[in-house]
Amino acid sequence: MSSSVFNLNIFPARERSSIGAALGEVTVAFKHLATALASKVFASTPAPARNLTAFEEAEELRSFAADMQAQDPHFAQDLFAAADRHEVEAAALTAARSIACGLR
Repeated sequence: MSSSVFNLNIFPARERSSIGAALGEVTVAFKHLATALASKVFASTPAPARNLTAFEEAEELRSFAADMQAQDPHFAQDLFAAADRHEVEAAALTAARSIACGLR
């Protein structure tokens, strides 16, 4: 087993305090670096978000419209209509794609 000893008494007092301060700053910086690296390496990655279907998007819009009903009934009715249009258009697009795939 071996050991190392740093004799800091060879430097004048003014230099010794600046060296000690520098070593203290390096130690703190290394601690921050190690903490950041550990948090990055061991961080859990969230599962990628799933795309919502047109029906789910329309339902979310309808839920928002229901919340807005008391504050602004006309705006809420516009939102309900937009949700219906979105759902119908998505269904029509899906039907058109399935027909197009069947013709090929």
